[in-house]
Amino acid sequence: MRASARAQREERDARIINALAAGATVRQAADMHGVSKSTAHRALDNAKGVLPEAQHARDLMLARFQMYRTRLFPVLRTDPVKAVPRLLEVDNTEARMRGFFEPGQQGGTAEVSGLLDQLIHGMEAEHGGQR
Repeated sequence: MRASARAQREERDARIINALAAGATVRQAADMHGVSKSTAHRALDNAKGVLPEAQHARDLMLARFQMYRTRLFPVLRTDPVKAVPRLLEVDNTEARMRGFFEPGQQGGTAEVSGLLDQLIHGMEAEHGGQR
């Protein structure tokens, strides 16, 4: 992208962010600046991503996800029916937060399905093929 086009986009995005900060809705900010609602959302998302607080909040969330896993992994042995859905929910939430994937039609992904499959096969192997 040319430097002048980039500068113009950054100025437009700053005006959109100022409109939002002044209380405009995303739709209103988009209409004020002659852009689509998705462009106004992108400007907002880009602004959120560069705030120092955003990195701190992401770090806290990642630590929280790890704490949840640490507490749930021991439950896998005693109550896998309770633990597996919760672990999958933690993984799914973290993956969405990191932008790794968009949930599919069935509310999951190949990665999550693969994890569930591994857990089930591992439990079957432990119990001699019995569930």
